[in-house]
Amino acid sequence: MAGLTVHNKGIGGQNSEQGRARFEKDVVAFKPDYVFIYFGLNDTLNEPRFLALDKFIANLEWMESSARAAGIKAVLCTIHRVAEEPLYKRHKRESYGVEGPNGKIARYNAAIRAFAKEKKISLADFAAAVERAPAYENIISPDGVHLKPAGYELLARTFLAVVASGLRGNETIVCLGDSVTFGAGAKGAGTVEGDTYPAFLKSLK
Repeated sequence: MAGLTVHNKGIGGQNSEQGRARFEKDVVAFKPDYVFIYFGLNDTLNEPRFLALDKFIANLEWMESSARAAGIKAVLCTIHRVAEEPLYKRHKRESYGVEGPNGKIARYNAAIRAFAKEKKISLADFAAAVERAPAYENIISPDGVHLKPAGYELLARTFLAVVASGLRGNETIVCLGDSVTFGAGAKGAGTVEGDTYPAFLKSLK
């Protein structure tokens, strides 16, 4: 959106615990109007970064509370469905138990939605947006987890829709997250240029 100042604070491979650890430096220090928070893929799918559901939600709660205390409005996000077979080329099928990767994601999403509703926290339901999209294969990259440009644009539009009614066009937004926020595989990865979701966020009308 013309006039928005957007910061890309995505770091690949990180879970919500690591996001929490850098929240002061990467969010509060910028004194933004909004922080868009998207963690969960590593918490649920990346074995060395697995985080129990209660701890994951506690981290989201801490980040939202810290944002609010600093006068920043937080927007949480649900976790998109992944393509499981490509995922299994890099991760062990048995790591996800009987529920499987997408079953685990669905369980975490249910908790995110319930938490956001209970605490009246703004939520970008990206998982639902992906399910409504006409062509899943146009959204998810060949690795099964990250996004194609159309997916990054959809994520930007999903976040923007949550706050659009209150925007004047001169706000500052920090996008905090993992490799999806970073823009893995996209032109301009790690920046607010090219095909990352922060880049689309900055350019959307």
